[in-house]
Amino acid sequence: MIKLATIGTSGICQQFLDAMSLTGEFKLVSVYSRTAQKGEEFAGKNNCNKVYTDLFEMAKDKNIDAVYIASPNVFHFEQSRIFLENGKHVICEKPITSSLSEYKELKSLADSKGLIYMEAIMSRHNKSREMLLSGIEKIGDIRMARIDFNQRSSRLDSFLLGEQINIFDMSLHAGTLMDLGIYCVYAAVDLFGIPKAITAKSNFFSNGADSSGCAIFDYGGFSAVLTYGKSGQSLIGSEIIGDMGTVKISSVSLYQGISLFKDGKETDLSEQETRVQIMSYEAKAFANYILRFNQYKEEYSKVSSLCADVHYCMDKIKQSAGIIYPDKI
Repeated sequence: MIKLATIGTSGICQQFLDAMSLTGEFKLVSVYSRTAQKGEEFAGKNNCNKVYTDLFEMAKDKNIDAVYIASPNVFHFEQSRIFLENGKHVICEKPITSSLSEYKELKSLADSKGLIYMEAIMSRHNKSREMLLSGIEKIGDIRMARIDFNQRSSRLDSFLLGEQINIFDMSLHAGTLMDLGIYCVYAAVDLFGIPKAITAKSNFFSNGADSSGCAIFDYGGFSAVLTYGKSGQSLIGSEIIGDMGTVKISSVSLYQGISLFKDGKETDLSEQETRVQIMSYEAKAFANYILRFNQYKEEYSKVSSLCADVHYCMDKIKQSAGIIYPDKI
């Protein structure tokens, strides 16, 4: 049983704990929050009686084996470093860091200490991924891929009225690419590898946060066009077009709603599962890497390499699209 701590008390953190419980591999032993009241409320709801408001004190707790980090993006690097330095395994919400160089630095630190350092990404660990790959094998030579995640933010109206919203705060390394676009990048790199060239364009709110964007990944024989945004809602999903058929993906973040269109017929390739069920697969993978490393060493290496490749492409998109964080100028 892995004794887990959490950083954050948001909805995504609760979803991960719900997913964690489905694996039977974890026990929540402590919660960190900047305020004791919020931490105690969150801990109580999850049958945990240990709350920290001091991150360094928490990192030294010998009763903690691993930590799940779901804080604002800007804190991911430093918080992950603190826990890795103190001998804890880390699973961190996407984006795991704000740059490839930061990821490489912490991955090297984790490796030197024999620790698991992993980005929490649902699609890569979903069992539907194998069905998606098998569907792509049936559509012949790929001619075009269109990968989309446009979802109008539930906080957009408040933001436009002047409220400070974390997901639109560039001082927190937020914005649409980091929140939604990363799922498109993961899909493209997972399915097709690193492209030969990347060009990108972003649209911006008045505060400098990217509201929407697109990127073209050039794979030589075809292009993958990535579109993502938080200011409007897409209805058509994503598709991979081959010369013998097409694969449609309704949700690129979950790898859900996957269909194969070929020879005039449509075949469903994925099961309908809840978000928590899908998140449980990444939690289970994290447990496997910690508890059964020799058995899952090769898989962990592939997941880590994919993470590095994704953040290489993320850096290229930021450079091409002019996405800049205040402390990175």
